[in-house]
Amino acid sequence: MANVLILEPWYRGSHKSWVQGWKAQSQHSISITDGSDTGWRRSLITAPSLFAAELDRNAQNIDALIASTPIDLATVFGLLDRSTPRPPTLLYMHESQIGYPSGPKGGQAYRAIIADWASIMSADRVAVASRFHAELLLQELPTFVDKIIKGGGVKLEAALNNIQVLPVGIEVPATPKASANGCLKVLWNHRWSHDKRPDEFVHAMQKLASEGFEFEIFALGHVERSGRKAHTRLKACLGDRLAICGPRSRGEYLQALQKTDLVVSTAHHDFFGVAISEAIAAGARPVLPKRLAYPELVPSELHSELLYEGSLEDALRSQLVLDRSELHAHRAATREHVSSFDWRNVAPRYDSFIDEMITSFR
Repeated sequence: MANVLILEPWYRGSHKSWVQGWKAQSQHSISITDGSDTGWRRSLITAPSLFAAELDRNAQNIDALIASTPIDLATVFGLLDRSTPRPPTLLYMHESQIGYPSGPKGGQAYRAIIADWASIMSADRVAVASRFHAELLLQELPTFVDKIIKGGGVKLEAALNNIQVLPVGIEVPATPKASANGCLKVLWNHRWSHDKRPDEFVHAMQKLASEGFEFEIFALGHVERSGRKAHTRLKACLGDRLAICGPRSRGEYLQALQKTDLVVSTAHHDFFGVAISEAIAAGARPVLPKRLAYPELVPSELHSELLYEGSLEDALRSQLVLDRSELHAHRAATREHVSSFDWRNVAPRYDSFIDEMITSFR
């Protein structure tokens, strides 16, 4: 059993679930040091000094260090006392700013991209949750770095050549959900944020409703500033079709997943897709754009049926007229596919990787 310390700047939401899920199934002793809880922007600024102080106190007792992005790992190590030993370190990249779509005001988060670069170069190992993310980093980040420092991209590419894919774990229900009645139920369980393109989702639902299709909407997820307009339009125009609207507690959220037939996405950013995986595990049929990490979430032989390349409304038309037995013909296959992401299967992979990293630095 190894003593593992996770540095988590933002111990909230999916990041908190990631830590707790691994810890519950790990054979190692896992502890967490998180950032301040005064807002995520301030947390990212103040976290390095908190993390360095924790390492100065306890580095002798730590066998492996896990740095969770977004983190400025180079600054953490730069703030360490000269006498503090640095444990073998894995940088786990939940996201990377190089692949994040521009915000409503445009532009790239250059400082955050540079922090990603410095963190990668500071870590002993790097892991991401999907092949898509690994390929994106290799394709785009070295080019970005080379524009800043000639030759820097070559060094970064070498550091990324051994990048590890370690999926985010999820909870997979032990039993399939009971048969539902009434019209089909469409689930949106993403953040209402510009990168998830909720405006496209609302447009599709309005279009299909105007064409006479029968369905109910389960609209979950936290509403951010960039998604408020779409959320308001959904309630104003499709309020009579809303079965659930707004975020719910974890227990209520999981119960809601069990009631839905179709889980949809219009996202232009998703480095893994925890929300989609959870819905598929609960029995929903995925209707996903053929991009990002989504092809990894469904069996390859079903890509042509479950992934779309046009608009969401076009993808849904042929499915909303099916009865449930036809709609869920592939449920067993899709549930089996995402069961590989169950923490009971994923945690041993994390543990083995940590064991290897520790052994290689002895």
